[in-house]
Amino acid sequence: MWRILLLLLGSIFAFLCVACGTDGADTPMKPAPPGYRFLALGDSYTIGESVARGERWPNQLVAALGEEGLAVQAPEIIATTGWTTSDLKAGIARAKPVGPYDLVSLLIGVNDQYQGRSAEQYREGFRALLAQAVGFAGGDSSRVIVLDIPDWG
Repeated sequence: MWRILLLLLGSIFAFLCVACGTDGADTPMKPAPPGYRFLALGDSYTIGESVARGERWPNQLVAALGEEGLAVQAPEIIATTGWTTSDLKAGIARAKPVGPYDLVSLLIGVNDQYQGRSAEQYREGFRALLAQAVGFAGGDSSRVIVLDIPDWG
């Protein structure tokens, strides 16, 4: 299951990298960056509660992309077990990540549900976080991946 998810995310990331390229006509030549930048935002599902650093899914994705020949820097992860949407918002404010990132993931909400917050509270917090994620991706929503756990149905 994880391998399939990693391959799917890797394929999406590779497609985005190709699709977001330019022909270079209007862009001056710059040295190649040391690798794509990846920001992973979330809670225990992102940080990988009780697993080794290499077993966190963002790190597994970077490793899988590396095996496919894509150079991706170690992910910057802003996530802690138990975080709700409001906790993540505060965590982002403390961490002060500096974009733009080539890829941003957002996986948050299970703790909003677990702690009995309403779907509307989650929706409001999630919308704000999604807007931030797009901002971290340089305003390009195609560089944002949303992974959703809660079932509000």
